Amino acid sequence: MKEYWQRQGSAVRLLVMVLATFAFISCGDDQAPGPTEGTLQIRALTEGTDFDPDGYLISVNSTQGERIGHQDTNYVTALQPGQYVVSLADLAENCTIPADDNPQSADVVAGDTTDVLFTVTCEVLSPPGDGGGDALRMDR
Repeated sequence: MKEYWQRQGSAVRLLVMVLATFAFISCGDDQAPGPTEGTLQIRALTEGTDFDPDGYLISVNSTQGERIGHQDTNYVTALQPGQYVVSLADLAENCTIPADDNPQSADVVAGDTTDVLFTVTCEVLSPPGDGGGDALRMDR
């Protein structure tokens, strides 16, 4: 009877080892796929006075675009990796961006966020006309 239990114990140990081996092998190959898309973080930083009241228009690769406020951040998500051209438009007459900074190129990397910063400078608005102009003269 002792031999019977020894054989049963050996079979159980063998079965446990085989199951553990299969579990180890199958767990080692399960790798989730990595990210395939990236994000652009587009920021507008406006300096000066008399900011553009309706903000600006951002465009990625000449798309229709969307509004961004004068101190805001917009995110464009689910972009395929590659190079994109980001531009800022619809600025008030008293606001400017250095010519070398608009448009900007941005490299999107899968699983990462690429920052694009536009620094806008707005000057004081001049009063319309000549500020009241010539006073009306009344001849008596």
